[in-house]
Amino acid sequence: MKAVCVLALAAVTLAAPGPRIPKTGKEWTPDSLVNPDELGEFYQGDIRLPLPPMTKNGLLDERYRWPNGVVSYEFGSEFSSSQISSVRAAMDEYESLTGGCISFKERTSESNYIHFTQDDNQGCYSYVGMIGGSQTINYPQWCLNSFGSTLHEMYHALGFYHEQSRFDRDDYVTIMWENIEEGAEHNFDKYSSDVIGGFGESYDYGSVMHYSAYAFSANGEKTIVTVDPNAVIGQRDGLSDVDLRKLMNMYNC
Repeated sequence: MKAVCVLALAAVTLAAPGPRIPKTGKEWTPDSLVNPDELGEFYQGDIRLPLPPMTKNGLLDERYRWPNGVVSYEFGSEFSSSQISSVRAAMDEYESLTGGCISFKERTSESNYIHFTQDDNQGCYSYVGMIGGSQTINYPQWCLNSFGSTLHEMYHALGFYHEQSRFDRDDYVTIMWENIEEGAEHNFDKYSSDVIGGFGESYDYGSVMHYSAYAFSANGEKTIVTVDPNAVIGQRDGLSDVDLRKLMNMYNC
């Protein structure tokens, strides 16, 4: 399976300098204007089906939470020692920031666990929440090159969707539908208030779960414009303070 192509129009490129948008996930570099987790061909780019019921941008149904915040995991045999270190650094970040309320333990006989794969022919992806049995997080090398994207996929697995999926997102951002790749419109779905619930936090431009401004652009123009002209979206440096508070609230830390 090939990663979704994200193409800038050649005519635009020739006419004037524009945002650098990679043709495939493999060509992602840190100076790209989209994030590696935004390059997949799954639901909303990096979410694997089946989908649990939607909420604000985190699951309310406690069936999808990891009991006591403990996540069991195993690595596929294809991982190198340096790649394992990159993933474990992200685990350590969650454990440190939550004071151990969220923890990761290598699987022994647990029936519910994350199986980490390293397939460069597919994008970064994760299921949302604990779905039961073995569930995959895929980390191609170009995803592991971005620490924030490594955290992003784990945050999905802990129970959260993308920030711009929130029911109230139109109060904070404008989706530029005319600039979105044909067939990629589903990546900008939002959900009504009758299926959402909150964790006591307002919309967060700075979330590690927020798309970047050029996500799924067909023409090198922005697909997301912030209502606040000074807001910056799409950071992949680490969890925001709001990300951390929502996670702590979800797991009653």
